[in-house]
Amino acid sequence: MSRQRSEQEQLPMIGTKTHDQPKTTTLLILETTDKYDTIIMQGNRDNWSNRIVYLLSIIGFVVDLGNVWRFPTTCYRNGGGAFLVPYFTFLFLVGLPCKLKFLSKHSHSFYFSFTLSLSFASGMYMELAIGQYHRLGYITIWNKVCPPLKGIGYSMLIINFYVLSYYNTIIAWSIHYCLASFRAIVPWTFCKNEWNTENCYSLHGEQILNLTSNTSSSSADEYFERRMLKSHLSPNINHLGSLQWELVGCSMLVFLLIYISIFKGVKTAGKAIWFTALVPYFVLSILLFRSLTLDGIFEGLKYYVAPSFERLSEYSVWQAAAVQIFFSLGPGFGVLLSYASFSDAHDNVSSTALIASLINCCTSLLYGTVVFAGLGYLSYRLKSDVRQFTESNMGLVFVVYPEILTSIRGAPFFSVLFFIMLLTLGLDSVFAGAESVYTALSDEFPILARHSRISRAFVVLIPFLASIPTLTNGGKYIVHFMDFFGTSPSIMFIVLCELIATVWLYGMDRFSQDVETMTGHKPSIYWRITCRYIAPSILFVLYICSFIQFDSQEFLSFGDRKTAIRVSIAGWTMSTISTLPIPIYAIWWFIFRREKKISQRTTTVIIEE
Repeated sequence: MSRQRSEQEQLPMIGTKTHDQPKTTTLLILETTDKYDTIIMQGNRDNWSNRIVYLLSIIGFVVDLGNVWRFPTTCYRNGGGAFLVPYFTFLFLVGLPCKLKFLSKHSHSFYFSFTLSLSFASGMYMELAIGQYHRLGYITIWNKVCPPLKGIGYSMLIINFYVLSYYNTIIAWSIHYCLASFRAIVPWTFCKNEWNTENCYSLHGEQILNLTSNTSSSSADEYFERRMLKSHLSPNINHLGSLQWELVGCSMLVFLLIYISIFKGVKTAGKAIWFTALVPYFVLSILLFRSLTLDGIFEGLKYYVAPSFERLSEYSVWQAAAVQIFFSLGPGFGVLLSYASFSDAHDNVSSTALIASLINCCTSLLYGTVVFAGLGYLSYRLKSDVRQFTESNMGLVFVVYPEILTSIRGAPFFSVLFFIMLLTLGLDSVFAGAESVYTALSDEFPILARHSRISRAFVVLIPFLASIPTLTNGGKYIVHFMDFFGTSPSIMFIVLCELIATVWLYGMDRFSQDVETMTGHKPSIYWRITCRYIAPSILFVLYICSFIQFDSQEFLSFGDRKTAIRVSIAGWTMSTISTLPIPIYAIWWFIFRREKKISQRTTTVIIEE
């Protein structure tokens, strides 16, 4: 028995079908004569029709609504150009060889930014690699990588349900705006509507107010708050008010679109991706051109590109750039694992990660250009400072952008285009999240795959039911709450566990051999050092800092101080719940499953090409 185990340790690629392995994803090594001339077979598993569709799907997932509102808002809150310095540092150092000789002993900030950038690239690269090699959903895959840490997959599952329960509401808002744009004059142009207050001002009114009073609000702002959300009927989170039936209908339409796009798996999602991934860039090019022709844009662009060097000394600015890059690359959600499991066995993992990362970052920069040009235009029209505009997360998307659109000839047409763009950006990501949830569950519980359409329907239905509180008068409080606690900081802990499971417990040598089997060459020393030492250390520091720097004043708008504290406690509880499966499953495994360790470990089917 010991001799057999020794042989299996020396030949980890060889294995047999195990009891824990689903029938639909049974993988065996049949024969191989040349380790560079092999192909990984995936049995009954679906595949992307070609590499372009696969790459568009990855890009569609990482380029989402966050590029439109999270990046400009984060940039705006952290000093505009001051934020771009660490952001560009992270961007241009991702993927470069690990040569640090040019760093002087005084360049501590630059070295800090470099090491942070490594962790983000490592997470994306690692997920694409192990997903492409093992070809399983993000729950079952840990049977192959590190069985005691299978709880990582269940934590990813919880995170995805969190996101699907509020993210679709933001898409529903986009549908509402899109439908409202089908008229001769978009309804947020003037202040002569029943929902407007005496403090309303409009760029197109007879008089344009100076923003000297904090009580002034734009026509676009009042449309968002008082017409669509009707948030004035909900004074705080303790009184959510009644359901907004218009938004309920829009949300039902969103979930119907999700189901239509995934009910046949990657085959239907691959067809939809041609539209949802490319349309945003067509609309972006139109908006970019029009924004750059507006009056007064240079004040906004100056704020965007001119760094405030005193703010560069603030740790919060560097951390904000780090977190922005981290979330934009999308590790920790399991989507990259699932999508890679449907890819070609010999796809170049490094190039896929690099192309998607660069397109994602460039898209964020272009959206930032559009919004800051618009901010400059608004400051010019209102004779005010750029810094006086709203800093709320959703304000830039549903207030500033619509306000810009009212100044464009043919505003209804461009407004429809813009909100279709938001719709397609959001749908790409929720397609990915919903499909990854089904993939994970069906691989772990094969009975679900026998009734795939019904199973996918429940994957869509459950988040819809959970999203109902976000469709009330006070829904914006729930959306803000879920956006703040639903992913961060638990997602960092999940990626940290992923790295530990893969490069330390599964083993860097074994991981490198897997990559060599797929691509013909092992990961460079850069990736090996990054994944093994630097990335886990930096993620651990960021995870700890997220607790230290938390301030409950973030939620003072939810009610009084006691309410803010209760909301904070509830939020950290929810965040903790998403990470509990990792230690709980590990304890259960060591107590009950240790004696049933799989005697043979298998990862793929490899046959001679």
